[in-house]
Parts: sequence; structure tokens; C-alpha cells
Amino acid sequence: MIQIRKTLYSRKKSGFTLVEIIVSLAVFSIVMTVGVGSLLALVDANKKARALQSVMNNLNFALENMSRTVRVGTTYHCSTSSSPPPNPDTVQDCPSGGALLALEGSGGDTDTSSDQIVYRINGSQLEKSSNGGSTFVGITAPEVTIESFNFYVTGAEIAGDNSQPRVVMILQGSAGVSDKIKTNFNIQATVSQRLLDL
Repeated sequence: MIQIRKTLYSRKKSGFTLVEIIVSLAVFSIVMTVGVGSLLALVDANKKARALQSVMNNLNFALENMSRTVRVGTTYHCSTSSSPPPNPDTVQDCPSGGALLALEGSGGDTDTSSDQIVYRINGSQLEKSSNGGSTFVGITAPEVTIESFNFYVTGAEIAGDNSQPRVVMILQGSAGVSDKIKTNFNIQATVSQRLLDL
């Protein structure tokens, strides 16, 4: 009889107690909560980074397209007003900065002003017109907020002065799909006219 009681008693000792199981479940729950929280934060950060990258790609594309157009264009006309000028096909420098740039595109007709390419800032968006300023189309995404955009044109007014026409563009603003991930930017680009000023 004594032998049987020892065997039953030793079998009871080999399992986990209720307190041990509750403690292990609590520790497991805490570890899983922290792990899932970190995973969700990582997924959210990845979504925000991809959205911001998409917005910045749009801005880079707009500025690169504008730089290419200015490089191969001629007859630069810079104005301090963002309203389309009545004579966008006349050459005009603005060494102290302007809000609008009009130019003759690479395949444009120099005898008419209705085919001038015009860039301006309207509100917080960069716009482009391909018909002398009659109609404008936004070329930056709505998530890009442009606070200031200035054109500085030098060397365009005097032909043959051995000074190549040059446009400096300075852009300041912010980009982001929400206020939480807004990124401020300051961009400066200098473009020289490809056609030699002889």
C-alpha cells in the first residue's frame, strides 16, 4: 500500500500547476502584443514612405520636364506677375526674380505668340500652358504644396553678348499625403539655353 501511494504522488508532481500556466500565458500575451504592435508600425511606416516617394517622383518628373523644355527653348520672357503677359514672345530678363516664365518651344513658330510655353505658380500648384497662356494645366500632384517658385533669367535680352541665356529656378514647398508625413523641400536648378548665343 505504501508503494502505491508513492507512485501516485510522484505522478502528480510531474505536471504544470495552474499558476504556472497562467503566468506563461500572460508572458506569451505580452510578447505577442509587443510583436504585433511593432509589425503594424512597420507596415504603416512602409505605406507612408511609398506614398511620399510617389509624390516626390511626381515633383522630380515635373521639374525635369520643365528643365528639358527650357534647355531646348528660346525667347525667354520672365515676368514678375503670374498673369499671362500680352507679349510672351518678346525677350525679357528678370535678374531679380519673376513668377512666370514664357518661352518658345523647340518646334515652335517664332512669328506667333499663341504657341509659347508658359510656366507659373498658381496658388500652391505649378502650372503649364502650351498655347501662350490661354489655358493652364497643373503639372504637380495635389499632395505637393508649393510655397514659392521664382525664375531668374539672365543673358536673354542682348543677343550676341557672349553671355549664354540662363534660367535659375528656386522652388520651396512641402510634400506628403498627410500632415504627419509632410516633408519640406528646397530645390534650385540652373538651365542654360542649348542654342548658342552668338
